Amino acid sequence: MQLGEKSTLNRLFLPSLCLAGLAVNVAGRTIEPLVTIISAEFLVGVATAAHLTSAYTLPFALGQPVLGPLGDMYGKTRILKISLLALSGSLLLAAVAPTLELLALARFCAGLAGGGVIPACMAAIGDVYTGERRQIAISRFITMNLLAQIFATSASGFIGEAYGWRIVILTSACIAIVAAIATRAMLPAEERASTQRFTLRTVVHNYGIVFRNPKAVLCYSTVFLEGVALFGILPYVGDILTRQSRGGVAEAGMVIGALGVGGLVYVLLVSRLLLRFTRYQFMAAGGVVMPAGPLALMASTPWHVTAFAFAITGFGFMLLHNSIQTEAVELAPDLRQSAYSLHALSFLSGQAAGPPLMGISMAVVGDQASLFLSACVLAGTGIVIAWLFRRLASEGST
Repeated sequence: MQLGEKSTLNRLFLPSLCLAGLAVNVAGRTIEPLVTIISAEFLVGVATAAHLTSAYTLPFALGQPVLGPLGDMYGKTRILKISLLALSGSLLLAAVAPTLELLALARFCAGLAGGGVIPACMAAIGDVYTGERRQIAISRFITMNLLAQIFATSASGFIGEAYGWRIVILTSACIAIVAAIATRAMLPAEERASTQRFTLRTVVHNYGIVFRNPKAVLCYSTVFLEGVALFGILPYVGDILTRQSRGGVAEAGMVIGALGVGGLVYVLLVSRLLLRFTRYQFMAAGGVVMPAGPLALMASTPWHVTAFAFAITGFGFMLLHNSIQTEAVELAPDLRQSAYSLHALSFLSGQAAGPPLMGISMAVVGDQASLFLSACVLAGTGIVIAWLFRRLASEGST
């Protein structure tokens, strides 16, 4: 049974993928509000504990050049199911880790496993849906990421303060186990997707096909800059609020979770917005509104005002990011998972590089200058990339 055949599509197809996406995003997003608690338990600095976010996102990114071709050659759902099992085991190990080093190792393994889930889901969606239905389906899948930001990120702060960080990670492990069981039961057994053998030469050749599309460089550079500029500041939100006497771990979870609220508003409106605006207008508008969150944090506004500003940022982020995601799954239809794996590699590389770069920037030029720089990068990325995509489109039509 092939995923690309629309006759096989049933009501459980997209919900099954959404549950898998939820498990991966909960595993990744719940750690940020817990950084101060973990640093206190293991007697390390906040900047050191903040590297736990990179310990998940970096292997998630680095595994993409291999995981993407594996999915294209041996089947998307096969890689998806194996990855969810590995994610479950890694999170269980993280929940009982006695040292920071073992916790970081478990997070590394969880990130590597999570890297096999999201691109497989996105590629499967790209196979089944077409046109505007594809962007809408992708936005619904991304809802799981938004729900993780709204509820998991916010709840992790409260639960972490009340019961400890280990309970938070154990809960994320349970969600991953449920997702592994559900996808095994609900998704069809997929036949081998390609007759190609997995060799270095084949992988390089296939990625060369992806980059023949001039939009590829634009897609991948955009999401890298998004990852650095926006997600680089998130591990420091709790520390900034605490030092400015504007809140603590719980408030940090609410502020970070507000990104998901704004994104969820986007998901609710996207069908109507697509009737009135183009994808390139989405990108430019995202650049205009994304700086709201970093600027509010820079201005030392009350935490609830900062949370509202981060919700605006979340809406703007989805305007840009969801448009880029849709472009990414259209780059090479016969190699969707490889193409989207490069998207994930770029985005997660930005997320992994963001916290260390932001830590260096804050140490050198201070919090406010660093946050202002983040806002400028977000604004410039959205506006410039929209112009470049329009230019490519006009050149292609002449």
